[in-house]
Formats: sequence, structure tokens, C-alpha cells
Amino acid sequence: MFNLYDVTWLIVIAIVLLALGKSGDTILEYVLTDLVDEVDTSGNRNKKRSLERGVIWWQIPYASGAIVAILWVSPFAFGGVHPTWKTTFLICIISMIASLIIFCIGHDVYHRCELTKRPVEIFFRVFGAKLQKLFKCSMNTPAQESSSETRRQENDGITQDDIRVVRSLLRMFPMWGTLIVVPLTSAVGSTFYIEQFSYLRGNDKIPAQMFDMIQDLSGFAILILYSRLTCVRQNEKLKIGVGMLCSIISCVFAWILEFYRLKEVREVGDDENTSTSFLWLVSQFCILGFMEGLTEEGSLRVFKSQIDELIKSYREEYMEVVMCLGKLVNIFLILILDSQLRWFGDDVNNTHLDRYYLLLVCLCSVNFVIYCCIAKCFYEGTEPDPHSAKDNLQLRESTHATNG
Repeated sequence: MFNLYDVTWLIVIAIVLLALGKSGDTILEYVLTDLVDEVDTSGNRNKKRSLERGVIWWQIPYASGAIVAILWVSPFAFGGVHPTWKTTFLICIISMIASLIIFCIGHDVYHRCELTKRPVEIFFRVFGAKLQKLFKCSMNTPAQESSSETRRQENDGITQDDIRVVRSLLRMFPMWGTLIVVPLTSAVGSTFYIEQFSYLRGNDKIPAQMFDMIQDLSGFAILILYSRLTCVRQNEKLKIGVGMLCSIISCVFAWILEFYRLKEVREVGDDENTSTSFLWLVSQFCILGFMEGLTEEGSLRVFKSQIDELIKSYREEYMEVVMCLGKLVNIFLILILDSQLRWFGDDVNNTHLDRYYLLLVCLCSVNFVIYCCIAKCFYEGTEPDPHSAKDNLQLRESTHATNG
């Protein structure tokens, strides 16, 4: 029953609003890239240069915010300030209000024309037309069926381009099915890995945000190392496979650490203090960053090589949907395990995280085998041309609108 004095519902509302605000990151990145492209009036202006500058400008506030949080804002910050959570939230509120004011002031600088086509709308319109065809196919002869389908498509505004777009999206469904396990593993890093950190020796020496930075830096560095060390740089399917292997390794490390930590807790009898150092978590977050960097880069390039030209600029959005579905699977999996097997308690010491990590190892291993079969059977010989400049950095320009 709903209790007005229970603050849990306030936390849920705050999380939902925070998620809505976070969803605007990609749009804001596109706006910044377009503005950089518009400001650049030099003679050697091109799409690749505009994208590179936009990425640099986008990374500056992202990195600055992370550094400020680690040094001064978060509790146990390196700068020696050590603010309370109340002060931390107040600083965040002031920063967001200031950002909103600056954004509103510059709102009139950027103009976008009206949308002409929406890929999601195209997909459901074509899919609905196909369902109508299945329902009516038994009532008509083949000739009547063909003519009625043509008339129906014309009446619904469905073009051959729309059908081609939907077919290209359907080609990606097998790949997307295997990628759902990737965010399932990634979600563990921002939840249970941090909970592990709270019960390790030295957790009061550094802020937990430090692990987020390690994970992000690892995801950035692995792409550079992969391009320099491997001899098959253009094989994006292999890059995804290596990323999935990293997810297995990260879960194995997490299982080993939690197994020995719980063993020590049972032997010593002290739930709060263990001799296991928080430094053992660094390897888990590093390999998790490797997984995210490789799978994200590889999946975006595979998507680009498979999808129709009309919706290539939406590849990040489609991949974001897949990642969100994987995180939802993680939530339902935890709820099922908690209700049926009672694996999760009030704290980490009363939770069977070692069993959950072992389950993830098995799931990731089976998913890796399935991915190898799907990549071999469905996407054989579909690698992009390594000599094509379009397969490198390309401006994420929208196909449904242009700058005014």
C-alpha cells in the first residue's frame, strides 16, 4: 500500500528523472557536432574533421566533471574536502541549474527543421501491413493478393525504401539477440562491483567514482591497443567476440574475489572488515571497460555495414535500445533469483554474489558460442571495405533534418 511518508517513492521518481535527463546525452552530442561543423568555415572543412572536433569538445566537459567529482565533490575525495552527501547533492543541483540556464540562453542559436521520416514509425507501419497481409492471404487468390497488397501499400504510404529499411533492420535481430548479454554484464559493474568495494579493505581511502574513470579509460585505451596489436583490424565481428570473452573473464575474476572474500568473512566472523584489498577490483573494472569498448565499437560498425543508408545515422540509438533491453533482463533475472532461490539479502555478506557471478560466467560462455555460430552463418563476408574512407570516422548527420 502506498505510504506518503515513505521516501522510497521519492527515490524512484528521482531515478526516473535522472534517467530521462541522461537520455539527452546523445542528442546533445549531435547538437555540439553540428555546431562545430557550422562554425568551421575553413577551406579544408570535411565531415571527418567536424566529427573529430565534436568528439573532443564533448569529452572535455565529461572528463572535467569526472575529475572534479573525484578530487573535491564526492565523499572521500582526493582533494581532502570530504563533503557530506547533503553538500554533494547541493553542488550537483547548482551545477545542473547553471547548465540549464546556459542551454536556454543558447537555445535560439541552434535550429532544426521538422522531421520528415521516423525509422520507428516506418518499422511498425510496414510490420502492421505485413500482418494484415497474413490475415487476408487465405481469402484471396495470388493475383488478387498481389494487387491488393500493392494498393494497400500505396494507401498506407509505404514505399520500397521503407520495406528495404525494415528488411535491413530484421537482418540485425540475430546479432542484437546475442548483444543483450553484454549490458547484463555491464550492469553488474555499476551495482554489485561497487557493493563489493564497500566491504573491502581501504574502501574509505578513495571515492567509488574512481572505478568509473578506470572503466572509461580502459574502454578508450583498448581500442587503440587493439588497432595496433591485431593484424585483423577490419574484422569487426572478431572485435565483438573478443569483447564477449572479456565479459567472461571479468565475471570469472569477480567470482574468484567474492568466493575468497566470503570465505574469509565466515572464518574470521567479522562482517565489516576483511584483509582483501580494494585493489583486486581494478582488474574487474579494467576488463569490463575492455568489453564495453570493443563490443560497442564493433557492433556499431557491423550495424553500419548491414543497415540501409537511410537510417545509418540512427545506429547509436538502436544500439542504445539493445543495451537498455539487456539491463532490463538483468533486473528481471535478479528478481526471479531473489524470489525463487533467495540469493540476495540485505547486504553483500548475506548475498550469494559468488553464485550469481558463476551464473553469469555460464550465461556469457553459452552466449559466446551462440554468437560465434550466428556471426559465421548470418554475417559471413559482410565486413566493410578497409579502403573506404566512409567506414572510418564519419559525421553523425541526421537524415531526417538539416540545420536551418
